[in-house]
Amino acid sequence: MAKKAKVLPGTPDPAAKRPDIKLPKQYDDEQQFLLEMRELFTDNDTADKDNHAAGVEDMEFFIGEQWDPLVKQKRIDARKPVLTVNRLPAFVAQVVGARKMNETQIKIVPDNGGTINVAKVREGLVRSIQKESRAGFAYDTAYTGCVVCGIGNFQLELDYASDDVWDVEMKIAAIPDHFAVLWDRMRTEPTGRDAGNAFLMESIPLAEFYERWPWATPADMVQLRFPAELYNSGWYTKADVRVVDYWRMRTKNRMLALMRDGTTQDITNAGPDALGQIAQRPDGSPFIRRVEKPYAQKYICSGMDVLEGPYDFPIDRIPIFRVPGWEIKIGDAMHRWGLVRHMKDPQRLHNYWRSVMAEKIMRSPKTTWTASDTSVAGREDKWRASSQSDDPLLIWNAESGSEPKRVAPIEVEGALMQQAEITTQDLKDVSNIHEANLGMPSNEVSGAAINARVRVSDTGTAIYQSNLDAAIEECGRTANDLIPVVYDTPRIIKTIGEDSKQLMQAINATGNPQSIDITVGKYSVTAVTGPTSATKRQESADAMMALATAMPMVLGVAADLIVEAQDWPGADKIAERLRKTLPPQLLSPEEMTPEIQAAAAQQQQQQQTQQQAAMAGETAKFLETQSQAAMNFARARNYATQADVAGPKLQNESLNVASTVASREVRDNLEAIHVSGG
Repeated sequence: MAKKAKVLPGTPDPAAKRPDIKLPKQYDDEQQFLLEMRELFTDNDTADKDNHAAGVEDMEFFIGEQWDPLVKQKRIDARKPVLTVNRLPAFVAQVVGARKMNETQIKIVPDNGGTINVAKVREGLVRSIQKESRAGFAYDTAYTGCVVCGIGNFQLELDYASDDVWDVEMKIAAIPDHFAVLWDRMRTEPTGRDAGNAFLMESIPLAEFYERWPWATPADMVQLRFPAELYNSGWYTKADVRVVDYWRMRTKNRMLALMRDGTTQDITNAGPDALGQIAQRPDGSPFIRRVEKPYAQKYICSGMDVLEGPYDFPIDRIPIFRVPGWEIKIGDAMHRWGLVRHMKDPQRLHNYWRSVMAEKIMRSPKTTWTASDTSVAGREDKWRASSQSDDPLLIWNAESGSEPKRVAPIEVEGALMQQAEITTQDLKDVSNIHEANLGMPSNEVSGAAINARVRVSDTGTAIYQSNLDAAIEECGRTANDLIPVVYDTPRIIKTIGEDSKQLMQAINATGNPQSIDITVGKYSVTAVTGPTSATKRQESADAMMALATAMPMVLGVAADLIVEAQDWPGADKIAERLRKTLPPQLLSPEEMTPEIQAAAAQQQQQQQTQQQAAMAGETAKFLETQSQAAMNFARARNYATQADVAGPKLQNESLNVASTVASREVRDNLEAIHVSGG
């Protein structure tokens, strides 16, 4: 038996077996599928080629590549200054920083068949997904690309919760390369909701390619078949191989039915029990219809192989979200740009005029003298070096009769300085970001005037924030649609409330009264932008302290909440101790810790014991009074019997008096027992 050859890591394995990858039915073989994929890629790339090239130039300009190469080289050859006074990061930072001071929250509200409790749990779950996957970084990365070069993207992924857990979770991931996503050239919706296909590109080292797919063939080994196509489109270089997530929208035929409980369910594969719950029209026909239900499908491909797939997502859009800047369509061409695009010319002029000013200053000697040849004869070197000398004394030949004279240094023309100021103002006018936003002194004096100028600038750049909000809302809607699919098994999930508190919630567990079925019902999603949670907590703490100062009685019922809202060490521990001293009726169910519940139960038991003891005492007193009344009545009757000489009238009066006394005592004790709760 021949010995198997050893395969080095990162090299192809001839014995590796190609996995069985299921292709769509309309394709005869894998090469036909890949050929269509490459043609679609090329069409999308061609349609966006101009925007891509301009966006790359914007990014390079933003980081400081702001001189025309020919002009720059000509000035360098002439030993002239080539200055880059890059003012663009300050403008971009103002827009991006304003976004960082706020956050966009995803709100979920019940719709058809939904409940408020489930909506609250879903919303808390989405917050937890955002926190655990560092969604803020993904949003900020996409927003920076949107502002600088007019495009940014982020994506929603599915992955295992951890290495030793089989539960799948959603994650919101950043796409650092703003040009890594190639969108369907026919899409019109800014977030990409209506895109029929998309490519998420990644270039990986050749060694990693072989390690992950040892059976696959990179393009260089078959370059004779498609040399120009593969190389010219960038699918392969000597060091790297391009791999893409090839997303496309597909549909499948499903049967939907309106059920008796008002919900709409997919009954394509339903059993007899579900079919019996379908609502009927007055004529007896069932409420059913066939629909083409969309879903997203992903293949991982190289230029010559389908590497993995298909992965099907039961959602109505590709789970990648566009964050564009300005987009204007002229004819069939879509033009896209960000904040930097139209600031480039003023910035170039600013660099040029500042360089010319520096050139003028450099050509001006520090000290210039005019003198006759006899006035400094023999002393020329000292006069020439006067600007570098610390000697305050310069001697000239007085017998010549011609004293050397100092010449004022060359002044920079006012026109140059004025041009530099004009370009500075041009940058502000083009960006619509003025001194009040940049923290510089301006003509506005009052606070109201400054705030008004800030609002003008915020309005002028609101389109970028609006496009990001739309993308986040789409991401929240997609995540909400995936919740019944991803979180369909009994488990305990972590949710985060509006106050940033983390709670554990049991879901989908039958027989557990604390569990909530989050797969039932439909829910709507919206996005709300406001101050960050940290800012809101600080504002809330300040408002609580002001309320407690104005109304001290608030401390008696909310001291724990006021202390808990403070941002200093130990506040939570003090709040916990204060909460234990409050009456249980002031606490909400989630604030009732096991210790507080036990203390409340013990206090209630003590109160019941005291009430029972008081009732027993009142009952004993009643019985004693009743017995005493009976004895008084018997004594009166005996007295009346023995007083025969007094006659019947005296006997009746004695009996009435005894009966009245007994009745009054009995009535008083009955009232006492009634008041005590007996």
